[in-house]
Amino acid sequence: MALTIFADDLTGACDAGTLFAGASAVPVTVWPDPPAKAPVAVVDTESRELTREEAAGRVRRAAAEAGRAGAASWFKKIDSTLRGHVGAEIAATLQATGTASAVACPAFPAHGRVVRDRRLFVDGVPAAHVADALRPEIDRPLAWIPLAEVRAGAAALAARLERLAGMIMVADAETDTDLQALVDAALAVEPPPLLEGSAGLARPLAARLGCLAGPVSLPAGRWLIVAGSLHPATRRQIAEARRAGLRVLATPEHEEGDRTRAAAALAAEAARLLVRESFDLVVVTGGETALALYRALGARRIDLVGAPGPGLALGRLQAPGRATLTVMTKAGGFGPPRLFVSLLEAAA
Repeated sequence: MALTIFADDLTGACDAGTLFAGASAVPVTVWPDPPAKAPVAVVDTESRELTREEAAGRVRRAAAEAGRAGAASWFKKIDSTLRGHVGAEIAATLQATGTASAVACPAFPAHGRVVRDRRLFVDGVPAAHVADALRPEIDRPLAWIPLAEVRAGAAALAARLERLAGMIMVADAETDTDLQALVDAALAVEPPPLLEGSAGLARPLAARLGCLAGPVSLPAGRWLIVAGSLHPATRRQIAEARRAGLRVLATPEHEEGDRTRAAAALAAEAARLLVRESFDLVVVTGGETALALYRALGARRIDLVGAPGPGLALGRLQAPGRATLTVMTKAGGFGPPRLFVSLLEAAA
């Protein structure tokens, strides 16, 4: 299979990659380290906060490294709310891999992200026009796959993708069934278009390739939550976790200034604590925080083993000279207030 997944931040790399861990662990490496050699490998290019040109250049170099490592197919993970230079990174992936066409759909129905009439809705509220968000950063024509065509049947949808060869196709999707239809049609086309989406689109791809990870249990015992995200969803989760007596390290509620510096300080505090105490699970929320902890611990990769729930990734962090650390990552904007408490109760 030799599939390589490109993502622009670490939590995104994990929540997409972990879905493919049904047959074997999926290694995640972080720029500038090259992709690991594995049936499915993930590369976090850490390009979300770069300039458009820097992001595109980094993706092209990562794709070249993946090709040298034996990659034969690719998936471009994009943010479900279209943060970062999504268009530039899609164009760079197409150029670097020599792929003619692409199907782009950021929908993640399990977390309230759907695409209707080319518009991205988050929990029913319009968030962005997908085509308008991509157009300034791409050098290829755009096409639209409306919901009626997504639901027209596998043969008709595949034929539509073939007719639009050479274009970047923005697809509507409101349900997991819609996303499954897009994957089935894309894989029926020869050569297949590049698939670009969130973990919502990654799930049916993993299922179609026969490596979808099944339910995975979390370890009971002592948990440490390291939360750098200031997203309201994460702040509610932190409050509930503290009320339940969980150990939490978090960026102060009204932290201002350099986010990277704040994440580094929080990660350094967590790294010092992990020297003194042992935990059965370290939960990390927020992409910058996950990267900062990865760097603070001197990690070389995370071996993903499964998804405890939508938007969550369980893995084993590997760092030279350190014991393997069981970690769970979560993007900042996902999950109900009692998420951590409920997960710990289920693990007990």
